[in-house]
Amino acid sequence: MSLPVTVLTVAFGSPDVVREWALKWSDTGALCLISDNGNLVPSDISGKVEILPFTGNSGFGGGINRAVRESDTPIVLITNPDTFPENSKSLDSLFQFHSRGSLTGGMTFDSRGNEIHSTGIWPSKSWVKSQVFKSADTLWRKDRMDWLQGSLIMVHKDDFQKIGGFNERFPLYFEDVDICSKAKRQGLSINFCRESRFIHDEGSGADKATATRLSCFHWGLLEFFKNHDPANANAVRKMIATKCILRLAAYAVINPEAAKGYYKALQSVLSGVAPKLPGALNG
Repeated sequence: MSLPVTVLTVAFGSPDVVREWALKWSDTGALCLISDNGNLVPSDISGKVEILPFTGNSGFGGGINRAVRESDTPIVLITNPDTFPENSKSLDSLFQFHSRGSLTGGMTFDSRGNEIHSTGIWPSKSWVKSQVFKSADTLWRKDRMDWLQGSLIMVHKDDFQKIGGFNERFPLYFEDVDICSKAKRQGLSINFCRESRFIHDEGSGADKATATRLSCFHWGLLEFFKNHDPANANAVRKMIATKCILRLAAYAVINPEAAKGYYKALQSVLSGVAPKLPGALNG
């Protein structure tokens, strides 16, 4: 008997990864729904899969919002296209653990079996300051669940809609941190099932364009502060701008793609206009 869950993802990038995602999730018996953000979903996908056709690239959050609206089950499982069940019991154990009024994550591992931390702490002003002149410490924490990574979140559809879904002003990064903060403010809990295991082959399911990722990361970081810590947003904007100027100068010759990303990030945080995501990948 199939579970009342629809597994969702946003496709942008490798057709082979999307094909594998569809096959492995279909093997669990779940309904699968793909929001096509790159106009590159392969036509030979098999399994219990529905594809929402390409209408533009609205980012991960926008694609998931669209998929949630089109899903017919009371519960949805949000995933990256490079996140799969480790075995036939993965989805069932997560479903049995999950409860109404919560966002629920599970254990994730890379393809070699190493644990990938998928929870973490809130960004802080001091954390942003620490990365202006050097690399920052990670926000990932194994023992803290302020937020869940968007690669694997189970939620009741009604709860998702109650909190307004993903904020589509976050094109690519921090939309998961933002939605967890919104959920907590509205009385939902953040839960984590250590008995359910999934594979997250990080980065294989999406385009690795450095410039786009850098610009969206810094834009998303500032948006988080504007939405959840507005008293520090202006100071954070100045820190991010300083960081981008320094990195732009440092990478101008040795890594032009990274320099381009920091330039785009600087333009965005100063102008208040979100970075533009690439459109269709096949023309």
